[in-house]
Amino acid sequence: MRRSTKVRIAVACVLGVCVVAAAVTVPLVLLFSSRPGAKINSLRLLSSDGDTIDLDEVPLDKELVLVVNYNAEFKDGGSGTLRLLVTDNEGENIIDKTYDVTSSDRAQTVKHGFTMSQGSGEPLTAKAELSLRAGSQKEDARKTLSFTVVEGKGAEVRLEEAKEAATRKAQEATDALEAAKQQGVEVADLVDRLSRALKELKAAKTAEQADAVAGEAQSVLDECNTRVAAAEKRQGSAEQCRQNQLVIRAKLVDWRGGSGNFPDSLQELYDIPKCPAGGTYTYWAPDTTPATLHVSCSVHGEL
Repeated sequence: MRRSTKVRIAVACVLGVCVVAAAVTVPLVLLFSSRPGAKINSLRLLSSDGDTIDLDEVPLDKELVLVVNYNAEFKDGGSGTLRLLVTDNEGENIIDKTYDVTSSDRAQTVKHGFTMSQGSGEPLTAKAELSLRAGSQKEDARKTLSFTVVEGKGAEVRLEEAKEAATRKAQEATDALEAAKQQGVEVADLVDRLSRALKELKAAKTAEQADAVAGEAQSVLDECNTRVAAAEKRQGSAEQCRQNQLVIRAKLVDWRGGSGNFPDSLQELYDIPKCPAGGTYTYWAPDTTPATLHVSCSVHGEL
């Protein structure tokens, strides 16, 4: 019994020495090891106020934040970086931000804020890449997170696109108005309308307001084109009337050459052309000679 007790005491002493040795050895190993330690504990996507977000329907125009919690330890002279990326389904980087990290025996956190102005409805991938260096030693850690932004465009993107479209339409209307003025068409009121619309475009805060300006610019353009078409029609009508008056004059001269005098009225002539504007032709000759013969239209006058 005494021998057995001595054996148990000896074994206990050996185990105690082993425990003490392990307790001393582990810190010494960590103390003298030059290898850095890198670990990413978590990668989360939250709203800027800290609320959780449905990763399958991340909203547009909402302030978001990527939150990375990590551990980074390295000896003096070492260095580290934390790279945050967000890539689309085609591998294109939407976000690519790198932070320098410091060594600490405690967990650290990095937050990167951003908003999504448009989405394709396809999954995006967020990545956190921690890289530590200490002399020739290095240690890396990575973590990924998948999320999907709702399909569509945010208010700012839609406003910018609507403003660009309205500006192009306003320029088209401006060019048309300038051309109309060169043709002698009266468009001063249309110029005023377009000027007011451009002021509204400058003050537009929503895509709907910019779209309204584009609609007004289109209305101005349509009215300008209508007036130009009407002016061209009148001009064409006047030219045709002028040709008609020449024909009538020639017929009157021929009549006088045969009878020695002009007819009592144009109804006595055959194949008298008609004014395209519906005007009525008349003539007079003060001394009954071709030199003083005048032909006139009730709409266009004498041309």
